[in-house]
Amino acid sequence: MSAVRRAFFMAILEQYSQVIVSIAMITILSRLLNSSEIGVAVIGLGIGTIALTFREFVTSEYLIQRETLTNEDVRTSFTLTFGFSAVIGCFLYFSSTFLSKFYGQPELVTFIKILALAGVIDCAACPIIALLRRDLTFGVVTRINAIGSITNAMVTILFVLLDFGYTGFAWGTLASAIVRVLATFHAKPIFWMLNPCLKSWRFAFAFGSYKGASTLLDRSYEALPQLVLGRIMPLTAVGLYNRANLVCGLPDKILLSAIFAVAFPAFAAEVRANRNVKKAYLQIISYITVLYWPAALAMTILAYPIVHVALGSSWINAAPLVQIFSLAALFWFPNILTFPVLVSMGANREAFEANFIGRGLSMFVICAASFFGLYALAGSQFIVLPFQMYLSLIYVRRHVPFAWLELFQVLYGSALVTAWAICGPLIILATNGFQFDLSIMQACVAACFSAVGWLSGLWLIKHPFLNELNGIARIAMSTLVAKKSTVVIK
Repeated sequence: MSAVRRAFFMAILEQYSQVIVSIAMITILSRLLNSSEIGVAVIGLGIGTIALTFREFVTSEYLIQRETLTNEDVRTSFTLTFGFSAVIGCFLYFSSTFLSKFYGQPELVTFIKILALAGVIDCAACPIIALLRRDLTFGVVTRINAIGSITNAMVTILFVLLDFGYTGFAWGTLASAIVRVLATFHAKPIFWMLNPCLKSWRFAFAFGSYKGASTLLDRSYEALPQLVLGRIMPLTAVGLYNRANLVCGLPDKILLSAIFAVAFPAFAAEVRANRNVKKAYLQIISYITVLYWPAALAMTILAYPIVHVALGSSWINAAPLVQIFSLAALFWFPNILTFPVLVSMGANREAFEANFIGRGLSMFVICAASFFGLYALAGSQFIVLPFQMYLSLIYVRRHVPFAWLELFQVLYGSALVTAWAICGPLIILATNGFQFDLSIMQACVAACFSAVGWLSGLWLIKHPFLNELNGIARIAMSTLVAKKSTVVIK
């Protein structure tokens, strides 16, 4: 288990650089742009995201899976990726006028054209990134992604400050694409891959069919409701929905992204060793819920001060939406594990099937709800997330046959820790007359009480995550001691 702990610790270090940049970008831009401008940017980025996702049908990740890799494979990967990106880019370029008229935003023409160029440029990095991952040089990949994220944030903010408005998002995306390509070729200067080749196209399509369909479904699930909302409601509503979603997603990015990074290799190792996969699954479920549930409920209670700090006082109308999203997110806990568990068990088809049914029906419900207003759209999460939760558990139980009572016992322990964690915030809320508009000082005190209550709950209930927390702390301390020793020797 020490290897998993070390991987988890390293995953935290890698993910947090991305999270810090993302939070800083959200905080700054929410104060520089109003909700209508954010709404237009969300629509433009959503259109670009869905369109460019089609190149996942020829994803370069098939290079990672190939047992014997040839130069023709790499050249084929670039040729297909560039070809698909060019076709998509042309489609975006020539449809930009229609799309801008459809949403009544003339500046969307420039926005979409810039995104089309960025998508074509960025495709050159895809085969190299896949090769770096194949060589297990994750540190290089992390640095490339971090440089790209920082460039995107800095250029976007700069262009917004220079009065380019929401088109700053498009210029930031273009700058990030250029920097990523330069960084990848610096890390692995294989210019010979630019020579066209289609020798391995069958392998690329065979691997990318499920991957592309699944990714397209995921991206559409995230972007399509906002695109529909932008057509039938004022752009202010799109901006509020997007910012509330981003704030609600902070616990996911901060707490769970590292768990997802190690979930697949951890399950794969258990399967290869013929060990008890059920035990591993239920254990990680307990880790997710004991981290995510307290954070989600604390965010529900502290939504107003969190929005005030993260977005600014002009976005305070997003706070009720954050509360709705946070409460509904309590049902989300098994979904993050469905794909890695099923794929590690060799059930790739069922992994796609579960995603297709869950996301497909949920997307229909969410888009239908958007016609009834912003709060109906947010409230639909109480329908789609419980449905996705049930579907995930049903599909996983086909390959990991746990009893419902066993799952209940795991969730019961996390629920008790969660109760301890929210006692403090509830007390602070009570002293404020159960009014959610807490001051920043009250929110800080409530957060401290919540942390103390959470640690106390772990200790009193003897939750299994306490052992992992101790293990991660020991690894962190040993890493710091080793670095200090190196400095002293030098």
